Amino acid sequence: MNTLARRAAFVFAAASAALGMTVSSASAGAQAPWTVTPSGPYTATAPNPSLSVPNATLTCTSSTAAGSLASSTTNQVGTITSITFSGCNVLGIPFTVAMTVTPWKINATSISGSTVTGNVSGISAKITGTGCTATFTGTANGNYGNTTKKLNLTGVGTGLKATSASCLGLINTGDVASFVASYAVSSQPVIS
Repeated sequence: MNTLARRAAFVFAAASAALGMTVSSASAGAQAPWTVTPSGPYTATAPNPSLSVPNATLTCTSSTAAGSLASSTTNQVGTITSITFSGCNVLGIPFTVAMTVTPWKINATSISGSTVTGNVSGISAKITGTGCTATFTGTANGNYGNTTKKLNLTGVGTGLKATSASCLGLINTGDVASFVASYAVSSQPVIS
């Protein structure tokens, strides 16, 4: 093998090794498999959840969710099969919130200390008030505290949007929504 060919082979091998290392490092970020103890059904309640878009904020007095949690070889560790919101309003105008697609998926992506970072995906919900309807779909980022036993939706990110809206300009199709809530989980699971 001539010198040029040897150098090319060396560079190719080094590049391949670097690429392999990069892929391995990225894969290491996905923490699956996950263990959930105890697994099974749960209920969860949150005081004062809110959903904000640039021109308006929907506030509620409470929310209740139910579903199931389970150990998993993927990042999905649970589902939300029902969710209700009470005492909701926008600028003092009463609103209702209805889940339009079920289930929503609870996903864990990484863990640091007692905090599991993840998201709730597959969200689809419709809000309705006087002169206003809007549908929101997508993913809400958050975390679960193994110490606090709370599923926190933090409002961070751009994954939840208004996919349709007729709301006098307060909510517009394409608006990025911030869903903030802290759900105390009845079964008090530990996710690891």
